[in-house]
Amino acid sequence: MMGDMPLISVIVPVYKVEAYLARCIESIIRQTYENIEIILVDDGSPDRCGIICDEYAKKDHRIQVIHKENGGPGPSTARNAGLDAARGEYIFFLDPDDWVEPDAAEVLYYTVRDADADCVQFGMFYDICDENGKLLHSETDHCTFSGVYRGEPFKEHFDKMASSYLAANKMYRRAFLEQYHLRFPPHQLGEDGMFFVAFYRQNPGCLVVLEKPLYHYVIARQGSLTNSYHPERLEDNFYLSDAVWDTVAAWGLLDSPMHRAKANYCTIRDLMMGIKNLGCSPLSLAEQTAWLRSALQNPRVRTAVRSTPLHAMQSRNDRVKLLLLKLRLCRAVLLLCGANQKS
Repeated sequence: MMGDMPLISVIVPVYKVEAYLARCIESIIRQTYENIEIILVDDGSPDRCGIICDEYAKKDHRIQVIHKENGGPGPSTARNAGLDAARGEYIFFLDPDDWVEPDAAEVLYYTVRDADADCVQFGMFYDICDENGKLLHSETDHCTFSGVYRGEPFKEHFDKMASSYLAANKMYRRAFLEQYHLRFPPHQLGEDGMFFVAFYRQNPGCLVVLEKPLYHYVIARQGSLTNSYHPERLEDNFYLSDAVWDTVAAWGLLDSPMHRAKANYCTIRDLMMGIKNLGCSPLSLAEQTAWLRSALQNPRVRTAVRSTPLHAMQSRNDRVKLLLLKLRLCRAVLLLCGANQKS
């Protein structure tokens, strides 16, 4: 009987996504695995999102709506409110402008049941949309490896898993999250990554990686946090890669070439995010150049730029920027980034 099967809690932080929210909720209530609780957290959204949530709750008893004051930019406080309310054995996070395949919960349930896993990671569809939300094309992102990994999987496969920051392409065992009091930190960007790093720092004993894509991640919605200027990053840009380095140190693996190489890569990713942030900023080219040159004075950043190979970067654009950084051509990097932001 489905009612005797473990409950899965699906947590959705909701804010200013009125045009997309119904699609998200519909994809959850139509899951083939029915023993789910759907926690919609209205983060003080000023549009009709709260009303939409309440209307769906009247139609489906599995839906719980939490209305709260806005916790600031980013979904951290909303996700944490959902975690505090969750009763399920497993936790799945879904962003409100995204959606999931009908069999997502079923596939994930049988996977964690068979492996007794603490975490399952799975593939995704990247749905590229225009400013009106119309789908232009979809790309499939299969996981680079797959299988059941036991013992110390995150230490052993650190090179593949350490920077898999997204919260939405994973399902977690709630008891593990509660055992270590894991919650999302109050960052506007990178809160997913900080949560995931805090999770794997505790060395979970079983990880499952599925190639199968189950989640539709919608890209290029105008006004999203990742496409906005964040002045706070000018003062604190490397908090995510610092957390990765701290984890490697806590594990006693700072002398491991593989772990150092991956942590260096994470530092470069933070640097690229900082450069992208400059491209969204009102700062002059001289001010942007001063920030970048200052960042490159950081010994950890300087070492990462020198030691990270170009082929480690996923896009041609990032490979070009890393090459320019190796040559210390800061203004060229910024001009390239500015041109990309406008194109």
